[in-house]
Amino acid sequence: MIFSLLYGTPIPWTGHTGYNVHLADDPFQLQEGIDHATAQGHTARTTAGFCWPWTRTRTRGATALPLDITIDVPGGPDAPARTWRAAWNAATALTDPDDGRPLAPHSQLWASHTGGHQQIGCIYTAQGLEYHHAGVIIGPDLTWKNGHWHAHPQHSRDEALRHLTPDQYLPYALNTYRVLLTRGTHTTHIHATDPDTHHLLQTLTRRS
Repeated sequence: MIFSLLYGTPIPWTGHTGYNVHLADDPFQLQEGIDHATAQGHTARTTAGFCWPWTRTRTRGATALPLDITIDVPGGPDAPARTWRAAWNAATALTDPDDGRPLAPHSQLWASHTGGHQQIGCIYTAQGLEYHHAGVIIGPDLTWKNGHWHAHPQHSRDEALRHLTPDQYLPYALNTYRVLLTRGTHTTHIHATDPDTHHLLQTLTRRS
């Protein structure tokens, strides 16, 4: 099962008929897959660990959600460094103030209504939901190093959990990502922000 990639001792993904797991090199690549699936008429959403601030209020007349999620992507020989930015899903619906056109559904409809694929969900808005194609960003609160999972509650933005010790936080982190990794019914694309964790996933999955 897909969550065996993370939960407990990771084991390689050997495939399952009708289901695909891929590793995305960066969040740009991951989101491109979600956008493509949506354009093909499939339900597709991206989720992430709660590792970035979440602006719950917005100015009157706003036509965009705050881009609270920022992930720096290092450059390479043929590509400059870039920063990927995205918004958490809206707590309340966002509509165009001029024509009433829906720009982002409120949290309860984030996984099914128009515009939701352009926002990022977290454990609180993704659990209990399913969609055809899932993108999952494993944030800096859970990393793999020296053959073990390590939890970093200081990177969590969850006020109910960030005060925990790393040992106390670890099962919460593992369970969070287990839930996020099991929302997709056809395909799951994964990106880890930590290089060592990304390398682990390279040994367990095939790249996008």
